[in-house]
Amino acid sequence: MSFFGRFTYNYNHKYLLTATGRRDGYSAWFNKFGNFYGLSAGYVVSEEGFWKNAGFSKAFDFLKLSGSYGTTGNNQGIYDYVSLPLYNSFLYGNASTFYYQQAANPNIGWEKSKKTDASISFGLLQSRLTGDATFYYNLVDGLILNVPQAPSRGIPDNQIPANVGSMRNRGFEFNLRYNVLQDKAFTWTVSGNLTTLDNKVLSLLNDNQRISGATSGLETANYTTVGRSIGSILAVPTAGVNPANGQRILVRADGTQVQYNHQGTSGTGSTGWTLVSNDRTNVPAPTQLADGVYYGPVLPTFYGGLDNTFRYKGIDLGIFIQYSGGNYIYNGTKAGLHDQRFWNNETDIKNRWTTENRNAEWSRLVYGDNVSNGSSIIMSQNVEKGDFIRLRNVSLGYTFPSKTVSSLKLSNVRVYAQVQNAALITKYSGIDPEISVNGGSNLAPGVDRNSVGQARSYTAGINVSF
Repeated sequence: MSFFGRFTYNYNHKYLLTATGRRDGYSAWFNKFGNFYGLSAGYVVSEEGFWKNAGFSKAFDFLKLSGSYGTTGNNQGIYDYVSLPLYNSFLYGNASTFYYQQAANPNIGWEKSKKTDASISFGLLQSRLTGDATFYYNLVDGLILNVPQAPSRGIPDNQIPANVGSMRNRGFEFNLRYNVLQDKAFTWTVSGNLTTLDNKVLSLLNDNQRISGATSGLETANYTTVGRSIGSILAVPTAGVNPANGQRILVRADGTQVQYNHQGTSGTGSTGWTLVSNDRTNVPAPTQLADGVYYGPVLPTFYGGLDNTFRYKGIDLGIFIQYSGGNYIYNGTKAGLHDQRFWNNETDIKNRWTTENRNAEWSRLVYGDNVSNGSSIIMSQNVEKGDFIRLRNVSLGYTFPSKTVSSLKLSNVRVYAQVQNAALITKYSGIDPEISVNGGSNLAPGVDRNSVGQARSYTAGINVSF
């Protein structure tokens, strides 16, 4: 249930003011209602008399300064009865009974976003070139996260959702539009945008808390911690393959290099792991939590697009390019395709260590080895940058002259053909750097595990108006 209202004020198209307020109620909360508000103001400098009378006003014809602050509430991803203890039916042998399904948290409530914006908008050459630049700062307070509980408490899934964290997103947004050519027969318009994102977790239940994000029960590559971007990848760094014996080398937190032999090593307490400096010394296996290094962010730090529209008489051509980058991806598909159990392998496994190929990318092949190439341990070998440029859409159309179609008692006829996802430029070795097997998960983004890439599609059609 929501109640909302808005007040707007415009004085002489020069001073602008908007105030909004709303009260939202959500049945999942124990205290159901939250109050949210916003305030924005704008000043159109180019409407001032001194600007209109200035010599530069024809070339620089529009300038607007604006700012805003507002709050909103988020309830997405929350169970319908998150504030209530739930029981469900169960059979104990042949006796009907109940079991404890969900622990209650009556104190959980709205996750609040507090956003501040400051922007400048302009128009040049009689608004032939227009654009705006905005700085934004979004503080998400009361972040809803699952708080781990001790197994001895007997709480289902050993966790309770609560408002325990805060996170901030900040950056800049730029938009430009330019009418390059405005001839009667031929026009060309270019528009582009760029957004930067700096994401950081500010607080959790405590500064040492580490919240994991699992991938379909296969692996846990993402961890959310204070001071880092949400869902950063935690991977044990690798120093490559030992050219002397073909064994994978991992680097511990203290800098010690260890190597893995799936066939085992001699000696009491053999783990398969030995020191690179002394392959007769058995050592404990490295672990992700103790020896891992954070790779992040997994959210793009910049993204945007470039759109070109050409028109010549009845012909129109549109080309849209999309780009994104600055983020890391955990390529779980790559880990699986180099697993040496009875699995398929990627063709680059041909570049594995042999006595004739000692400077190889991949370790020597040993049947059953699911460790050396990262299938059972998250290692940096499978962490990659996700930068890309994509030719998102290309469309070509022709609109028949009105004189031609009017004789058929039609007002407009246009035929067209287009291709989506026409081309992709990236150094990412997986199928698609823009997808994640975990969908829109906040705690486990940027994971590619046997994901299906975006399809290339071709469309042709005709639009008819009567």
